[in-house]
Amino acid sequence: VDSIGSGAGIERFCVAGETDIANSSRAIRDTEIESCAGIGRTVVGFLVGIDALAVTVSAENDFVTDVTLEELALIYSTATNWSDVRPEWPNEPIQRFSPGTDSGTFDYFVEAVMSEVLGDTGEAAILESAGTQFSEDDNVLVQGVQGSPYAIGYFGYAYYQENASTLKPLSVNGIEPNEETAESGEYPISRPLFIYSSTEIMQEKPQVSSFIYFYINNVLDEILDVGYFPVSDEQTQENLDTWNSALGM
Repeated sequence: VDSIGSGAGIERFCVAGETDIANSSRAIRDTEIESCAGIGRTVVGFLVGIDALAVTVSAENDFVTDVTLEELALIYSTATNWSDVRPEWPNEPIQRFSPGTDSGTFDYFVEAVMSEVLGDTGEAAILESAGTQFSEDDNVLVQGVQGSPYAIGYFGYAYYQENASTLKPLSVNGIEPNEETAESGEYPISRPLFIYSSTEIMQEKPQVSSFIYFYINNVLDEILDVGYFPVSDEQTQENLDTWNSALGM
């Protein structure tokens, strides 16, 4: 098991063909499915959970409780000081922390926030934002946000939950991140969690298909404990149907 970003993990699965299963916090792209086909792999995917991206500030921050998507895009692009976003906020530099470009978290934030607000320039805007610190290690991001009342970061809800005594989650468009709002899609930056394999691998390696079957049937017992949210019973049944279909059953 290797802990890398979703994009890099799918590349290992679909280009290098090094792995039997790829985890991803975004849906696999058409180009990646084509890459898999190019090495003889027919992609099969299972939606196994839901994450809410937590936009957080330090617990010592006493001025931010809610941001709009537009404000969040501004914070992660051209705003220099907090007062550039709202005049009543402090005239203090924004300290930005973001997952790196190999991370599915970064991909999803770009899609759901930056590109949603800024269009095709969204990804360039965050990459060119002055002083933003990027890291593939969410613990580094957490420590950065903890370090200053003027810092802001985003990462999976689990990392906020593990550090809830020192971090404060922000509502987005007035919606706070929790199980209800993530599962319903009401929270604007909730995201799907997938595992991917291929029909060829599942048919050739019974240990892989058995592991996926075990995963589908047991993930709901564990998912809340690690800070993610469960899929519906209907989705669980759809996963089982997909599993059966992949094995030609």
